[in-house]
Amino acid sequence: MNAADAARSQAIALAAVLECAILVDQLARTGAAPPEEMRALTDSLFRVEWDAVEDVFGGVDNLARGLQHLEAMVAPVPGIEQGPVLRYAMSLLHLGKRLRGDRERLAIIRSRLQHTGLKSEHFATSYDELAASMAAIYQDTISTYRLRIQVAGSAQYLQDERVAARIRALLLAGVRAAVLWRFVGGNRLGLLLGRGRLREACRALRRKP
Repeated sequence: MNAADAARSQAIALAAVLECAILVDQLARTGAAPPEEMRALTDSLFRVEWDAVEDVFGGVDNLARGLQHLEAMVAPVPGIEQGPVLRYAMSLLHLGKRLRGDRERLAIIRSRLQHTGLKSEHFATSYDELAASMAAIYQDTISTYRLRIQVAGSAQYLQDERVAARIRALLLAGVRAAVLWRFVGGNRLGLLLGRGRLREACRALRRKP
């Protein structure tokens, strides 16, 4: 994989991390987020075979906001405020690093996701039922790490079980995207030194017809 291809794959994975963080923030503040965007990200948890990174997320179009956010972040003069979205994204990247080296937890997550996926194929399962299953996986595995993501928002929505489950499902998807980012060569030093390549990759991906 050459430098341009690596930057492209890393940009897609980082955009997915950011897209998850954006939707978590939106859910926490408003109680709602675009269903098609949530579904594209959480469905990625069930895609274990892929040829290109974008296949995991059902195509680049599903990551439009994440790509826009990433391009603004790596601009010479950042074009966005450094708020909760960035904090969630950095925490997801940290958890992704921890999880990638944790074979026991990875095996548990894969097994439980496989069971959830098979169940959804054979029974009429609503999105909220799937989100609840994914949220339980997140609570039993990722939430047991010392670093726990503290989501800020409206208590009215954060105490709503349906909203809380969707948030945890998206956090699980975000951690998976962070693991994928490292799988395609992403690391923190490269993130700091390769901003130009990431910016060009974002621009090319956003121009893609």
